[in-house]
Amino acid sequence: MKKGASFLAAASIFCIVFFLALATSSRADSTLPTEGGDALNELMRSLSRMRTFDKTLYGLEGNFEVVGETRGRLEEGQPVVRIRLIALRHEDGVFDRGLILEIIPPEGDSFIIPLPDDVRGFYSSIASKNFISREKSEILLTVNSGRRGERFLIIAVTGRQGNIIFDSQNNAIPTVRGRFLHNYSAEIMVQETGERAMIDLSSRKAEYNSRWVYHTSGRIRSNVVVWVDRISRYEFVDVDHDGVLEIRKVINLSGAGREDRIAYVEAVLKFVQGRWNVIDTWISPAQDLGRIPLPRRIN
Repeated sequence: MKKGASFLAAASIFCIVFFLALATSSRADSTLPTEGGDALNELMRSLSRMRTFDKTLYGLEGNFEVVGETRGRLEEGQPVVRIRLIALRHEDGVFDRGLILEIIPPEGDSFIIPLPDDVRGFYSSIASKNFISREKSEILLTVNSGRRGERFLIIAVTGRQGNIIFDSQNNAIPTVRGRFLHNYSAEIMVQETGERAMIDLSSRKAEYNSRWVYHTSGRIRSNVVVWVDRISRYEFVDVDHDGVLEIRKVINLSGAGREDRIAYVEAVLKFVQGRWNVIDTWISPAQDLGRIPLPRRIN
């Protein structure tokens, strides 16, 4: 279906260009004054301008390229605007050395929003999403920064100014802590929600004994903390079906070795009253481990 749609779109563009050229040619053969080819030339110039960034408007120097475009209502009560992602690159390069957002209103002057110098990478893209309200949109920027994987930034625009309200590289919530306990177990806690889980590590007894984490009796040798490792997954989903997106992320937790995965924490973040709040978490043990039921208090 996608190939058929692409073919039809290409055929439509060809027909428009063909008939414009034919009409222009007909006028050139008539007795009416004309500069033959003006309509076709103007169409091609218009298409070219859509992909061209006029750096002189903003006093910039360097090789800039338009790498993405979307539309959105960035402020309540304001019209929908064009949003373009501009990359600073070497000639014929593919690495985005710097990124700029260009905002083009239907009326009035366009303006740019520079992004931090460390926001750079490959395959940069933008989308218009609702994270604060159904009445306006924010700009979701995705950048592939190589070994560190994809980086996500959410930019809110107010009064021709941009404000980064989320950066996956610097966002540290939820606050997750963990520690190893006697008898081959680990305790995981999430500060914001109060969730607490005990992980059974007995299936890795031989490994932890050989690493001098535990005595053979099951007593821990030293105070071993759980590593809160990198984020393994990000999703932008409307969890509560209110028309506004939340952020769902999965955090990897490692044991005595950084590659010793023992658990995951899935967290849902929602933007409320100017900040991100953790509205839900779930601690899940690694596949070969079990979650120990917590004891119930009687009194």
